[in-house]
Amino acid sequence: MTHTQTATSSSMDPTVACAELSGQLNLEHFDSAFILIFCSSQYDLSTLAVKLQQQFPHTQCFGCTTAGEFAKEGYKRETIVAVSFSSEYFTFSSALVTNLKEFDVLSAKELMNDLNAQLATKQADDFVPNNFVLSLVDGLSSKEEEFLLNIDSAMSGIPHFGGSAGDDQMLNNTYVLYDGKFHDSAAVVINIHSRLKFNVFTVNHICESLGKLVVTDADPATRQVFEINAEPAAEVYAELVGKTVETLEPDDFALYPLAVKVGNEYYIRSIQRATDAFHSLSFYCAVDVGIVLNKVSLRSINDALHDKLSELKAQLGKPAMVLGMDCFLRRVEVEHKELGNETKELHEQYNIVGFNAYGEHIKGIHLNQTFTGVYLSEQIHG
Repeated sequence: MTHTQTATSSSMDPTVACAELSGQLNLEHFDSAFILIFCSSQYDLSTLAVKLQQQFPHTQCFGCTTAGEFAKEGYKRETIVAVSFSSEYFTFSSALVTNLKEFDVLSAKELMNDLNAQLATKQADDFVPNNFVLSLVDGLSSKEEEFLLNIDSAMSGIPHFGGSAGDDQMLNNTYVLYDGKFHDSAAVVINIHSRLKFNVFTVNHICESLGKLVVTDADPATRQVFEINAEPAAEVYAELVGKTVETLEPDDFALYPLAVKVGNEYYIRSIQRATDAFHSLSFYCAVDVGIVLNKVSLRSINDALHDKLSELKAQLGKPAMVLGMDCFLRRVEVEHKELGNETKELHEQYNIVGFNAYGEHIKGIHLNQTFTGVYLSEQIHG
């Protein structure tokens, strides 16, 4: 019983890569509803989009550029991962949001009404409602928070998750794939009905707060924090981790995160970079004046994910696949701590497939430094 298929290619030649994906997916013997494509931004994207259409002329492809890809073989760089979903178990409707700046609550309601109507026309009379929504957004648009709040307002209880596109940590341009083209300043929304049991989830590996900091000067529009505790933000952070601003490295931001506490839950606000000239900090999520940031301790990154997946397996049964958006800063931590083999074993155990994101989405919230995804069981829903 095959519910999904996964293919990978490490060739940077779009023609060769797409041919390899096609051969592995073997769609002549697997009736695919749609294909997700997660690819390095180092590809010639216009050529890649054309080659994907040529290789899969009868199957819609959606996806995005990444900050890394992963499948059973563990973390990869400068590759393509393709995931094909069986039409026997999945149906879908989809939309492209082309202008994130103008996407408001009304737009979101119209979009979701249309996606639900499209999906209803594809179902048999006796189908059981069982769908989730996947969003893929330009990860450098700085519009994720507004987009997610608006789209969540129109969900009517439908589980929703997703990820922000990356560009191999270059921080230049990120893209989403829709209708044979890569688009920036855009989002892809896919409404997916599954015959399988599933659970949309998120997990981080925060233990506890080690101290509190207050943002005293910031620009939420650009996600820059200028002052913490009325002192230059980068200087405060550097002192916190035992460094100077000039010696801060990307690994530091992954290993020593800051988080906000909402209710009883901590949500990491990941730092993108420290600016030497102004001694400010740029974040991947919006941070406003008055927000309390916590320096937090971390537990084992793989133990936290394993515990969550083990819990879901006990509830839902053996996984057909876990589709995940894993923050690229988690990958940085795994590599820094040399946990790659341990992570690969976890990917193999649960058939984890997905990409390293510049941010993760769940229930209208833009997250950092989480693993967020959907656990797809082999068991039939209902």
